[in-house]
Amino acid sequence: MNSYGKYWLLVLLLLVVSCADNLLITNQLVSPAVAFVISLIASLAGWFWLVKTIEKDRNQIASYLRNPGLKRPGFQRRNFFGNVFAEAIQKIEDSGSELVSTKQVKTMLKARLNTSLKKELLMESVIKNLDYGILIFDAQHELEFSNPAAGPFLMDEASHNQNYSDSSLSLSKALTNNSIIPELAKLLAKTFERRDATLRRRAEFDLTSNDSTNYYRAVATNLWDENLSILGTMIVVENIGEEQNEKTKHAEFVSSVAHELKTPMSGIKAYVEMLLDGDCDEQEAQELYGFMNDQIDRLTRLVNSMLNLARIESGVIEIKRHDYELNDILKTAADVISPNAAEKEISFITELSDLYLPVHVDNDMFGQAIINLLSNAVKYTPNGHEVRLRSRMEDASAVIEIRDTGMGIPEKSLPHIFERFYRVPENNGSAAGTGLGLALVHFIVTNVHNGSISIQSKVNEGTCFNITIPLGHQEKKKVRRVASPAIV
Repeated sequence: MNSYGKYWLLVLLLLVVSCADNLLITNQLVSPAVAFVISLIASLAGWFWLVKTIEKDRNQIASYLRNPGLKRPGFQRRNFFGNVFAEAIQKIEDSGSELVSTKQVKTMLKARLNTSLKKELLMESVIKNLDYGILIFDAQHELEFSNPAAGPFLMDEASHNQNYSDSSLSLSKALTNNSIIPELAKLLAKTFERRDATLRRRAEFDLTSNDSTNYYRAVATNLWDENLSILGTMIVVENIGEEQNEKTKHAEFVSSVAHELKTPMSGIKAYVEMLLDGDCDEQEAQELYGFMNDQIDRLTRLVNSMLNLARIESGVIEIKRHDYELNDILKTAADVISPNAAEKEISFITELSDLYLPVHVDNDMFGQAIINLLSNAVKYTPNGHEVRLRSRMEDASAVIEIRDTGMGIPEKSLPHIFERFYRVPENNGSAAGTGLGLALVHFIVTNVHNGSISIQSKVNEGTCFNITIPLGHQEKKKVRRVASPAIV
């Protein structure tokens, strides 16, 4: 039955009772008092039934609210509050859907925000840990960001008020207001002024601090948005001290090579001119041929030494490190030098450790380094003196000592002894050389074998070279790593 039908039925019944009362009174079947009582009883019964029905519908609504999962077949048709309740439920469900959708959007936005924050923190961490100085300015040349590496290029508070304006620049704000050094301020201004001509500009400068000078290269780049409106300028500053040192060393190397090549070539040319002029007799000509041969040998040694050093440094010669017993390498080197020592009646003594000294080295390279040092010791030690080769273990390292009782090296020359082409002026006449042997030994010991080399010397008393390299076999370490789990 329709939710309103039963209420219309109640009204109809009340009308029928009222009509019946009127008929009873009109026909005088009952007295008016009795008719009134009948009508009152019928009305009270009807209203009682109506209240009970409404209360039942209300309880039904409350039950549905407490148990949303209950089925509601024909609910709108049977319940007095059905239409209102159905409409309210629909609104609630719609609101719930919107709330779920809002929560999903909120969750998605939160996830994206967290991702963006992580990326931002990652980028910030990367920039902060860069060795390059990063400075970012807005369109008004105000400093927006700088990483720790850019610290040396920021002005301290005491210098902020100093005027570094340049009359040749139309923009002076960057020179007077920003807390950056004048070199970068000028670069910033020029980059902004000439933004239409080029995207970026660069400049090189040096800074002196605590009696130390560092060289830098700064690159300023204008930043634009998609509408080609300038957003600001970024300056990246790189320390080019090593690059400058390499350039200086390269220039010195070229100069030294040219000098070393020029001397024997000049001598050869002079001897050839004397021979061409015919001013020499047969004996003098033979002497000149001998001098020329010596100079050519000197050139050959120089070129070979330079080629060996260049090949090793550039990696053309493959480094082949394997496990060896150090004393075996030292014995081989001693066997090579012993004849030279015997020829000069030099007492050549080997005092090698009784311990097993495992090393991981390139046998050829490291052996050649030892031979070079022993050869120098014999070369610069007078006849009848002594050369001694020793080995020992010291903590986790193997130490090789090559000591002679020769002419020694002046103290002023010791800091330069491993430099390329350096030869001790006082010892130049004692033996021929290129000045590259010790430089090659130093490179082999330190760069190739992760060791160290030192020198102690006194004039007319002798010289001692000490080489230290790590102990250990690489293969044994691998075996231990594999075998260890099996033992456990």
